[in-house]
Amino acid sequence: MSTEAGMLIKDNRNREWMLVAMVAIASILANLPEEWLEQLSVNRTWLLALLALTIFIALFLYLKFQFFFLVVALAIGANMPSSVSDTLGISRMPLVIAMAAMVGISLINYVVALLPTGLEVKPKEKSKEGIVALFYAIEKGNLVYAQKVLSMNFDPNLIHDNGYSPLMYAAARGDAKMCDLLVRNGADVNLMSRDGDTALELALRSGSAEVADILKKARADQIAREEAARAKAQKK
Repeated sequence: MSTEAGMLIKDNRNREWMLVAMVAIASILANLPEEWLEQLSVNRTWLLALLALTIFIALFLYLKFQFFFLVVALAIGANMPSSVSDTLGISRMPLVIAMAAMVGISLINYVVALLPTGLEVKPKEKSKEGIVALFYAIEKGNLVYAQKVLSMNFDPNLIHDNGYSPLMYAAARGDAKMCDLLVRNGADVNLMSRDGDTALELALRSGSAEVADILKKARADQIAREEAARAKAQKK
């Protein structure tokens, strides 16, 4: 996932917690004893209005339109005057129960989504020794050893003391199989060396059309993944 998509998800989480905090604070204040509210010069009606508005905004933002419409309809039905419900022959209690059940299930689903599953992608280990080992494998053209190093969850996007990432070094050497292996293990095609060169530019400079084709495809795939992650983050 790109840094931009990650920041967007973090911003969404912050907004969610702000809404939760607003609901909690408004709920607590709205249920304070009347004499306390008078001492604080706070009108309970305004607090209830603020609470209702905050819940309305939260439902609008985080429920699909059909569910949002259904919750609003249930809320209106559950709070209609007794005279109206009696005239229409509608019992308010089932509506109240249905609304409470929907809100409760939504909260449970949200909490469950926040809990760790053990299937989360582990962050790559930023190891200088791992990069040195990868450079050794690239220099020797040893795909088996390179795969073994990568399987130890080392970050392949660290920059070596020579200013190159492993992918840049493999591209400069024209090693197509090594480049393919690195790309499949998370190597970033768009990284730049200290001299401002990308792996693709180094491949073109070395005259390796096969490596250049691999990197062009990898770059297109990487852009597609980042755009998909960004779109997914914006929907949350």
